[in-house]
Amino acid sequence: MTTPKYFSYLPNVHYALSANKAGQIQYAEMKDFFRLATIRDDIFREDTVYTKYSVKNGARPDQISYELYGDEQYYWILLQINEITDYYNQWPLSDKELDEYVSKKYGTNGASEIHHYETVETFDSAGNLVLPGGLQVPEDFVYTYPSEIGGTVYLTSLPLYVTNIGYERSINDDKSEIFALKEKYIQDYVREYKNYGRNVKSQVSFISIDDITP
Repeated sequence: MTTPKYFSYLPNVHYALSANKAGQIQYAEMKDFFRLATIRDDIFREDTVYTKYSVKNGARPDQISYELYGDEQYYWILLQINEITDYYNQWPLSDKELDEYVSKKYGTNGASEIHHYETVETFDSAGNLVLPGGLQVPEDFVYTYPSEIGGTVYLTSLPLYVTNIGYERSINDDKSEIFALKEKYIQDYVREYKNYGRNVKSQVSFISIDDITP
């Protein structure tokens, strides 16, 4: 497996650990993890550069990197272009992990309980959309609409309930839809990121006077 080189592109930061009475500070050198590059909006909107990708059940970024690019090390590009900075909360859970999460959040028997109610996508007889679906509404919500424009016959649309597991699964499904950089642009992206890293100066942190060793 190729060793990921993402962190080698980041500048260093001299992190202040402590200081003695003479004011001499002890530093630890570490990578500046807070230096995150973002994709320009005009480039991100370019369809020829990115493609949509659906994360399969339980797939990790490094596995997707190998599938798309033949190399695990480009996992960081997938995370970066999708602005994922918190892997545990922003990356989709596997089916097993989702079931465990729902059980822990709602209790052993809470998965099938009602979370909220949503509107049903509704059209009149002419095919006109009169009510979008997926809008959260009260349980007693009733939408009344004419069967046709100018008509005197009125119909109603009632909401559907969404269970806790259905709600959490919908959120997880949304997380599963990501963007991937097309393979032919990988080396260009890496080169630009290297240049970015070289042009960022190393930083030095400071220490509070309260932390000076007596």
